[in-house]
Amino acid sequence: MQQQKGASSSRSIGRVGWVDALRASAILLMVIFHFCYDLRYFGYVDWSVPNGPGWWQFRYLILTLFLGAAGVSLSLSHGRIIRWRSFWVRALQIGLAALAITLISMVMFPEGWIYFGILHFILFASLVGVALVRFPTVALGFGVVIVAIHWLDLLPSAWPFNLIDQYLPDYTEDLVAPFPWLGVVLIGVWLGSLVRSGKISYLGPRLPIWVSFSARHSLAIYLLHQPLLFVLFLTAAKYA
Repeated sequence: MQQQKGASSSRSIGRVGWVDALRASAILLMVIFHFCYDLRYFGYVDWSVPNGPGWWQFRYLILTLFLGAAGVSLSLSHGRIIRWRSFWVRALQIGLAALAITLISMVMFPEGWIYFGILHFILFASLVGVALVRFPTVALGFGVVIVAIHWLDLLPSAWPFNLIDQYLPDYTEDLVAPFPWLGVVLIGVWLGSLVRSGKISYLGPRLPIWVSFSARHSLAIYLLHQPLLFVLFLTAAKYA
């Protein structure tokens, strides 16, 4: 009976305004980031996107917002009882999208194809995070340790992929390594537990429609925005 009550309570929370705002902010900043990347790619500017001074910090901000919100959402969605059906449906969607990104990148960027980008990472982090949603303190501990290992430079930034680098391209267009980003997701899982327990309020002002829409459809926006930007740039180049 206690578990049923917990599950009901978890589900009754519904959308959490500040989590949607974090995710929508990350999506907006990501579109801006990729627009700037495309400006450089098509030769309009000589900015050092994505890894130059200021740009990698911008990318870190986007990832922190997006992955932190992902951890919170994982906790809110499953609470004390993991809804395995919905979890595996979502995992399958993300896995297929990640596979599509890899295949497309092999065609577009054969020298720097994407083998563990943001979607690959989210699938991996979801599998780890869902095992810890009922143990938020453990998730927090692991999360802090993982972030600390990264900032103390105790492991190579590309670990564990540096161990198999002979099978991978010399560089990749997108890499979201487990250190520190798994730590960010797990800290988000802990924050989600505070929302579920009522220690952090989920109440707030009514969000604009575009914020809620962006948060609900973040995967679709991620998959579609860059192809649309490329079409726009190619069209502009054709008629310039």
